[in-house]
Amino acid sequence: MELSPAEAAWMDGMATARGIEFRRSRLWMRRCLADCFGVDPATVPLQAPPGEPPTLADGWGFVSLSHCRDAVFVAWSPDVVGVDLECRDRRFPAAALARRFYCSDDQRELDDLPAETLRSAVLKQWVAKEALIKMQRGSLAVDLRRWRCGVASCQGSHPALVDPVPVLRLQLKGWLMAVAGVRGQVGPICLA
Repeated sequence: MELSPAEAAWMDGMATARGIEFRRSRLWMRRCLADCFGVDPATVPLQAPPGEPPTLADGWGFVSLSHCRDAVFVAWSPDVVGVDLECRDRRFPAAALARRFYCSDDQRELDDLPAETLRSAVLKQWVAKEALIKMQRGSLAVDLRRWRCGVASCQGSHPALVDPVPVLRLQLKGWLMAVAGVRGQVGPICLA
């Protein structure tokens, strides 16, 4: 299986490591969707330019993609869906990130946590919030602070939405994952 002509052209302009990651993620997404629909991977009407959310042709449902250094995560749904994936051991300035980007309710939940517990809690909130933002087709810069999604919450709330959105959180081996969907309806999930 090969990339589409557009995907191959996009990949040509990338640095080697980024190109390999791009190729792997697009081929995996096509393979997962082909299995879901029982079609040849080359016929999946996927539009997935670098740096933009992947889309499918009308009538094919919705897809979301996330990847990190050693995994690719894809989910399909008949309704809008968003996913995020992070390595559980990812290191970052957790307290500073939460202060800068999280709403006051989510920040209060993190108060007084020891360093490693804080890092883990912030990362759990991050994957849920990023999945919600991808589902919303929003922006990290604008919407990260607006989503309210506690460490153990199974839903996220946004001031622009009437109803909360279900969030499924998963831990598998060395990864944290989250899937967000308006109706909580998600079809196949693929991880490689």
